Amino acid sequence: MHPVSALRLFSALILLATATGAAAQTLTVTPRQIDFGDMKQEQSATANVTLTNDGAAKLVIGKVDADCGCTVPTLEIKELGPGESTTMVIRFNSKRFAGKIFKTVRVESNDPVSPLIDVIITANVTTPLIVDPASHRVGFKRAPQGEVQTQLVTFTATEADELEISINGTRQGLFEVAVINNLDGDPRRAALEVTVPADMKPGRQRDNVRVRTNIPEIPKVDIEMRCWVHQALAVSPAAVNWRFKSRFKSSVRVAATGKDIEFKITGAETDLPEITVEINETVPNVETLIVLEGIPITSEDERAVANKGRIKGTLTIHTNLPEQPTIEIPVTYMVRM
Repeated sequence: MHPVSALRLFSALILLATATGAAAQTLTVTPRQIDFGDMKQEQSATANVTLTNDGAAKLVIGKVDADCGCTVPTLEIKELGPGESTTMVIRFNSKRFAGKIFKTVRVESNDPVSPLIDVIITANVTTPLIVDPASHRVGFKRAPQGEVQTQLVTFTATEADELEISINGTRQGLFEVAVINNLDGDPRRAALEVTVPADMKPGRQRDNVRVRTNIPEIPKVDIEMRCWVHQALAVSPAAVNWRFKSRFKSSVRVAATGKDIEFKITGAETDLPEITVEINETVPNVETLIVLEGIPITSEDERAVANKGRIKGTLTIHTNLPEQPTIEIPVTYMVRM
């Protein structure tokens, strides 16, 4: 191509791009950063942000999201003609944060040049008592029954020369808790030692403890504790129920909850003589089915009469695991009277 022709083509492309940019919608956000300054915990603050369409086409604003539930942006008008503006209200709550906080509100639009624009929110949250974790929640990993787990909740006084905490035990008595004042030799620090005991019963467990402090502004702190304890063997279903059946047949699955667990069912029986039990080891050392079969007693039977047709019993399963030697499953069926 001739140099003069190439230059003309390049100039035309520049003019076309300029004209297209001038005709496009353009989002301007003011201000792009908001500093709420010093705030106390659980304090709220509000700021207004102006969104303006500085382009020549219609601006459509899509999502307006914050990266934290502590920050809530509100925008009622999402379509702006050329030269039009609207206000986005940002509400921030300091919650239980401590120190310098950085949050982001993201604005999406059909601006071809800047489809995503971030508004940065900052604040310096002050508190006379820092609690770690700031959520006041202690969560333990899923673990088998008998495994002891311990975590610390730390408390740090930022203004007082000495911190002292105390407790009266947990609300339900499920977890073991102990107070450590003068943590690491620092009179301004203390800790609550939370332990999942070896005898914690299986299942998802939840408890609370109230920690009292000598800080007048924060005289008490409630800590929530959660754990999930499982046994070596899982049983499904947890209960067997039949309703007005002429004949029974069901199975109970017993399986290991971990790859390193091997077990054997050494026996199984019910206290209901009309029901027979068969042990079927489907996967050796990994899974066993307990098959229950039988025929219900008649409505004239004295047990049916005494219990108004509701017959209750128990399936007892015996294993070779010392930590779980027996498993009891409720067995119930109904007789039409």
